[in-house]
Amino acid sequence: MCMTGNLPHPWRMWKLNNVHEILKRDYQLRPVAIEIFSMDGCNDLLVFHKKEREEVFKNLVAMNLPRNSMLDTTISGSAKQESNEGSRLFKLMAKSFSKRWQNGEISNFQYLMHLNTLAGRGYSDLTQYPVFPWVLADYDSESLDLSDPKTFRKLHKPMGCQTPEGEEEFRKRYESWDDPEVPKFHYGSHYSSAGIVLFYLIRLPPFSAENQKLQGGQFDHADRLFNSIKDTWLSAAGKGNTSDVKELIPEFFYMPEFLENRFSLDLGEKQSGEKVGDVFLPPWARGSVREFILKHREALESDYVSENLHHWIDLIFGYKQRGKAAEEAVNVFYHYTYEGNVDIDAVTDPAMKASILAQINHFGQTPKQLFPKAHVKRRTDRKIPLHPLKHSMHLVPHETRKCSSSISQIITFHDKVLVAGANCFLKPRGYTKYITWGFPDRSLRFMSYDQDKLLSTHENLHESNQIQCAGVSHDGRIVVTGAEDGLVCVWRVSKDGPRGSRRLRLEKALCAHTAKVTCLRVSQPYMMIASGSDDCTVIIWDLSSLSFVRQLPDFPVPISAIYINDLTGEIATAAGTVLAVWSINGDCLAVANTSQLPSDSVLSVTGSTSSDWLETSWYVTGHQSGAVKVWRMIHCTDPVSAESKTSSSNRTGGLNLGDQVPEYKLILHKVLKFHKQPVTALYLTSDLKQLLSGDSAGQLLSWTLPDETLRASLKQASLKQASLKQASLKQASLKQAS
Repeated sequence: MCMTGNLPHPWRMWKLNNVHEILKRDYQLRPVAIEIFSMDGCNDLLVFHKKEREEVFKNLVAMNLPRNSMLDTTISGSAKQESNEGSRLFKLMAKSFSKRWQNGEISNFQYLMHLNTLAGRGYSDLTQYPVFPWVLADYDSESLDLSDPKTFRKLHKPMGCQTPEGEEEFRKRYESWDDPEVPKFHYGSHYSSAGIVLFYLIRLPPFSAENQKLQGGQFDHADRLFNSIKDTWLSAAGKGNTSDVKELIPEFFYMPEFLENRFSLDLGEKQSGEKVGDVFLPPWARGSVREFILKHREALESDYVSENLHHWIDLIFGYKQRGKAAEEAVNVFYHYTYEGNVDIDAVTDPAMKASILAQINHFGQTPKQLFPKAHVKRRTDRKIPLHPLKHSMHLVPHETRKCSSSISQIITFHDKVLVAGANCFLKPRGYTKYITWGFPDRSLRFMSYDQDKLLSTHENLHESNQIQCAGVSHDGRIVVTGAEDGLVCVWRVSKDGPRGSRRLRLEKALCAHTAKVTCLRVSQPYMMIASGSDDCTVIIWDLSSLSFVRQLPDFPVPISAIYINDLTGEIATAAGTVLAVWSINGDCLAVANTSQLPSDSVLSVTGSTSSDWLETSWYVTGHQSGAVKVWRMIHCTDPVSAESKTSSSNRTGGLNLGDQVPEYKLILHKVLKFHKQPVTALYLTSDLKQLLSGDSAGQLLSWTLPDETLRASLKQASLKQASLKQASLKQASLKQAS
């Protein structure tokens, strides 16, 4: 929000080229809102008077925004509000996502997020926050057995019916209800409300402050706060509490930070005298919030959940949400939680209106109904390709190309392998151009990829200083340069120069490094720039606000390579022989000294981006010696970790981490030898078909797994290994119990 002398009230401005989508939304069960989705991942919910909303929306659509289409305008609409064409497109949209999910093309998490968006739920409105299911019922075991159905909650039943006693109690309530003014219902409380969201996110600003507001300026009594995963499950599953039927929020599957009291909030003391701090985790989480999130996400994507998730969708977004089917499924909520059951604008009594709005705001809203018939079941016979890093013992090198200069970047686009030479960077989205630097005139140049034709020259970007490295955002609109002067400059690419010529407009020069910038990475999905320097620092910048976020702890030597995983947000840094992996919030997850030879520096790093949850713990480093090394990041409590003897000084790799000890280790899995020259570029294809490596002599190698027969035997060995591991874990927990 801004205030200026010209306007007497606060105002907000959106750049049209930064708007990703505009959707109609309901607010307080009324069709009065518009949600603006920006390219930087920020959403804004604007609430209008009823007639104003339609006019504003019409004007916005007329502006012909970058991703505007009829489909965008109807994504959250319903048949009642939209034209027949809009309604048809809306149904097609839901059907298309369902088909992709059914065929295993998108994950359970992605599909649930799609359904929440289609049903008008999002992060901008606490009263309509995305709703996710409890998936597990086991919060006692030392290890999770995802092959045992008893491990999971009953997905075909609502939370109130997880126990026979609970189901019986709610059926009785429904049958005995006798009030001519209020229709029958099973549940007076709801599975999703603003209060539930704030209950879960109490440790995370700004939700902690909102939580206090809800409780009249202070936190609720310590015994009623979110303090234990197991206790919260027992309460919500109807074990002795019929007023609690809460489901989960998306953060349970991707955000470890919300389970820790990182800001040392005074959450009070329980009656037992115990102080409330971090959330108590189940034993199988090994005392680690990160492990809890990883295993919980694995459970969400497991075969059992994939085979049964359609039942839960029927309850929340489908045909069991309303009517006779809801009654039979013990799934009827208080009538004011449903869209269309009350016309607030028609209520003239101010006290009655305030009462209804309070009910809607504080006691939950049922999502829009997306499916009038039973939802399709997911196929679980989808073939998952073998992971080349996991099976790197069997990788075979193939010489695919010899370039005239050192290879600095490799990507695949439409099944073609594209490479960039020294001081070059391929420009998304079409990769028909690349930028290049390092010329005597200190310029940056745009070139065509196929013909190496000069398209434009841009001089004096860093005055008399030479550019050392550069990166481009995924949409190709932002170029980031790092130079000898230590500046990281962010430029917007436009074609508004004379006769439509390309221009670079400086958005901001980011100052913090005290020596030349040696490497940088741009991640648009996480709106982040990471830059490394000769001053032995790595700095994280916000690509949206173009501001300093944090500096990682100092490294012993200058930074040689940086990699950001665009699916997980994890950052890998290389400085000399030290490889470190960091969370998006700057926690050091793991450090390894990659070589006994101090001269064998890491020159390139990559990771796995085929999935945001499966096999994400693999990294590859390219070395000065020509070696390509495959690393696996495992938790310190893992039996494999115990076998690898690492001294505490090696655990930090010479980094000054204070009293923080990384909770993971990087274990060397395989050294791939073939290159005779330093390995300057690495790329693992997202389809997992090949690992590509390039060196300073211009040699490009493709590392692939051998034929199908060996693949089959490898898969068999892998399954055998998994079952042996499960058996040993069970044995260990039995020993512990005895």
